[in-house]
Amino acid sequence: MSDVSPMLLIGIGTAGAKIARGVSRAYGDDLRFTLADTDASTGEGGGDFTLLGGDRLSGRGSGGDIVAARLAAEDSVQSLDSRLEGVRLAVIATCLGGGTGGGATLEALRRLSSLGIPAIVFATTPFMFEGQDRQRNARGVMSMIEDAASATFFLPLDKLVAGEDNMESAMRRAIDTVAGGITLFWRLIEKPGYIKLDADRLRHLLSSAGRGRFSVVSTQGTNRASEAVEKLVESELLATASAPARAILCGVLAGEDLRLSELGIVADGVRNAFGDHASFALGTVNDEATFCGRLAVVVMVFESKSVDPEDQPEPGAPNGGRRRRRSAKGGSSLGVGPSGRGRFNNAEPTIWHGEDLDIPTFIRHGINLDF
Repeated sequence: MSDVSPMLLIGIGTAGAKIARGVSRAYGDDLRFTLADTDASTGEGGGDFTLLGGDRLSGRGSGGDIVAARLAAEDSVQSLDSRLEGVRLAVIATCLGGGTGGGATLEALRRLSSLGIPAIVFATTPFMFEGQDRQRNARGVMSMIEDAASATFFLPLDKLVAGEDNMESAMRRAIDTVAGGITLFWRLIEKPGYIKLDADRLRHLLSSAGRGRFSVVSTQGTNRASEAVEKLVESELLATASAPARAILCGVLAGEDLRLSELGIVADGVRNAFGDHASFALGTVNDEATFCGRLAVVVMVFESKSVDPEDQPEPGAPNGGRRRRRSAKGGSSLGVGPSGRGRFNNAEPTIWHGEDLDIPTFIRHGINLDF
């Protein structure tokens, strides 16, 4: 039996590489990970590294141009194939808003899909003060990443660093938070404790999980389980829901002093807070060396697809009882589908300044039309 992990962490872009290295430090030397960037200097920090688009960009980076980054990744993405042998699940860490994070991530997902490898994406999105251009760049690729990935977590930097004022501390906190969540998720699968997540059930959940929210908290003391639930309820990263929870994944990392009553408090508290009717999976990880007296909890909430009120049956209405479309959201009489791409849904997108020009302007800018 091979000892090679069936999971691979891929850090894309400069920020994605920092997150992946953070996971490596927290997890240990046996983490299977690789890095990819259009900027050659990213490889100087250590770890397995692939330069994307060396002939096209000469290792200088994409300059915030998503199209240039995607073309560079298209040139080089097959170079990742040697790292993908035996991989059954890929986890991508990246940062949206610039060029490489969006463009190269799309090409990596396309390659993984062609090889039949499901992928989970953890992507940070820009600070509000970074301006509209970076915000548009991020929004322009988010829906396409959702379409290409099995599961996605979009993490606003403003929420990751809430309460921080010093820039260096804020960026360290952002990287540590994302890296900590990925690390605990990794341990749940590869180094489970007394309660092991069912691998087949987890694989089925993640194969079509869609957009999710996640947060990780750490507590200690006699009331650590209750305090962990309180922190999760207050977490900015779990605060915004666009639809009811479909499934919840909860992981607990602790030492041998973990009590059954604490697991009950965490499980009941998480279900009550985020969806008592959702499918729920709980797993534990034992780490006596560093977590005696402490408790870390990661929660991943996957949302149900929201139902547009305009799609609800209307008593006595023709055409199968459906209401007539009055909004561009989710489709219209113009033939625009749920992704907004309509007849272009299966075609390569036309990206300009981070926006998909195949999506009608009124949809891209959130304008409702009354037909």
